[in-house]
Amino acid sequence: IVSEYEEITKKSLEELLESYRQRLDALIQFYQLRQTKSTTISWYNAVVEPSFKLKYDDSTVAFLIISTPHMFEKTFLPYAVTHKGTNDPVDSCIKLRIEPLIKKFSDHDIDLIYDYELWPNRRPKIIMQTVGHITGAAHFYSRHQLTNDPFPKEKNMLGVCIHPKYGGWFALRAVLVFKTLTYPLLKQQAPIDHLKENETLIVDLLRRFNDCWQDNTYRDIIPVIGKYSLLQQSYFKTLPKQRLLWLEKLLQNESINESNENL
Repeated sequence: IVSEYEEITKKSLEELLESYRQRLDALIQFYQLRQTKSTTISWYNAVVEPSFKLKYDDSTVAFLIISTPHMFEKTFLPYAVTHKGTNDPVDSCIKLRIEPLIKKFSDHDIDLIYDYELWPNRRPKIIMQTVGHITGAAHFYSRHQLTNDPFPKEKNMLGVCIHPKYGGWFALRAVLVFKTLTYPLLKQQAPIDHLKENETLIVDLLRRFNDCWQDNTYRDIIPVIGKYSLLQQSYFKTLPKQRLLWLEKLLQNESINESNENL
């Protein structure tokens, strides 16, 4: 039997979490970033291998942040103009926009974990696709859910997350762990399965993602409301070691065009 006090406490915590979600969205939406869902550490730790478990209290609350298809033009390119020559420019741009969030919640002790962070042994600090799935932000598809797996056993088939609105045209960027905020009664929301457990579609998705990801067709496995521009697609198709040169040429061309317009 839940006491009246417990009901009031539960309602207060739910309202607090909702207010935090709204504050996060308000702070980052200008940069085409989104705070999509909250989670507890227990949901994540329950499905990952022991070596990937996070060392927080099970009821600790965390928030996932993703980038939308328009982040490249709205946030990254303006950043690139004023931060030329930066190594890993997209990661640096995202970090610049997300880190200030911690100061906005100064009454909490917050750990910020980015998608690209590794331990010294090169193991990821967090498995972002798992976070995307357990928060309900995006559905993670892998060969492990196939009854009839057509792929060679020795072939390493990577899984992929599909967002209900953006398909594959998005990215899982960071997790904010509120170490001083716990809520064991937080309800888990299952991700939307737009493929309806259709194994033919799942196999097609996995094949497109693993064998020909460069053509981006896996991203359109479902209808979407927005996708990467051709310019953004060109950038991400470029080898990482050549992206700074790609940016330099782009910014140089834009500078020349602006000069010509002012003549």
